Amino acid sequence: MTTVLFHAGPYPVDDGLGGIGLRLWESAQVLADAGHRVTIAAPRPSGFTHEGVTVTTRSWGELLAGHRVLVTTDLPDTRLLLAAHAAGLLLVAENAPPIEHLHYDALAGPDGQDLYADTVARWRLQLMLADHFLVRSEAERASTLGALVATGRLSAIHHRAGPALDHLLSLVPLGYNRHSAQATAEAPIGPPVDIVWSGGAWEYCHPSPLLPALLHARGLGRELTLRLLYEPGPAFRAQVHALQLEGQVQLPEGPLRHRDRDRMLNGARALAITGSRTAENQTCHRLRLRDTALYRLPVVADPYGSTGEAVAALGIGVVADPADPKALAVALLAATDDGPARTGHLAALDLAAPRFDLERHLQPLLHLIAEGRPAPDRDDPAHRAAVARLLADTPALTTSSPAII
Repeated sequence: MTTVLFHAGPYPVDDGLGGIGLRLWESAQVLADAGHRVTIAAPRPSGFTHEGVTVTTRSWGELLAGHRVLVTTDLPDTRLLLAAHAAGLLLVAENAPPIEHLHYDALAGPDGQDLYADTVARWRLQLMLADHFLVRSEAERASTLGALVATGRLSAIHHRAGPALDHLLSLVPLGYNRHSAQATAEAPIGPPVDIVWSGGAWEYCHPSPLLPALLHARGLGRELTLRLLYEPGPAFRAQVHALQLEGQVQLPEGPLRHRDRDRMLNGARALAITGSRTAENQTCHRLRLRDTALYRLPVVADPYGSTGEAVAALGIGVVADPADPKALAVALLAATDDGPARTGHLAALDLAAPRFDLERHLQPLLHLIAEGRPAPDRDDPAHRAAVARLLADTPALTTSSPAII
């Protein structure tokens, strides 16, 4: 049994959790099921319970001494990274290049360039200090490997430890554990709807292209219904009204609690993931890929990056350009109407189920924890010197991170 600390940073692990909080909670459950004692340091109290997992609001300064392994989200407080490294904890970090952060409102202001430079420096420190990285897609794995080369982290030491570099990186795709699968299977079925859009908060994930597609589907003889799980902005509501789609579009009344997601998605026929062509979408697998497998829903996705590539490769849905309302309408009909196309997507979802199995993909991390070995370059003089140079060049890394989220 090993003591493992998950640091959730600003992300709650309760009934209001989002994607990152959910991934932390489900991963903690898997580690606890394997016999480890897990603590999650979260920003607010939680009513979630699981044997072997404790959620606390205590500070990381109070918690580090009682744990052997630290698991962080990407871009945690750099003071935490430095303290954990100095204390000899095995440091495991979720990792993704800080591209998403360029969408943050804080970086649109006059101090945006300086804030982003600070963000990148903190990410570089994470790249230098972590013993192991968790990545969510093949594209993210490749980008992380490139970043490790650019920072000077990769070396013959790592190659000798294993040319596949599995000791340094684990691919843990977006998925779910057996507890979530059981809860979904036991949940009631909500009001029926053709399509659910559960996309996300960022402007590069937007539902507005679905509205003209609904009009095209109506012209083809089908009045598809659409349910949003996130509150849209006023522009979307105005577009619904202008296109006279109020009878086909269901909008949420306030934030959706996590425990209500199962019911709302269990009543759907298909899932839509629509976004725009941005650099972030090139590397990330958007969280809602998890929903398509968990709720066995064919998905309609845009072609902008690794999400669409995964949908096409697995055959679990249709990839269509959101800028083409007619093509998007045909894709929505193929995913929702009974017929060979939908039957094929459902069969592909059944075949792809292992790809979403968190218990399976967390085995390398469990092996790493069992061995308890730090990265082979942790005590290498050249690596220590590189970390020292980074800290000397950017003294702010030893202070608290600016709040940009």
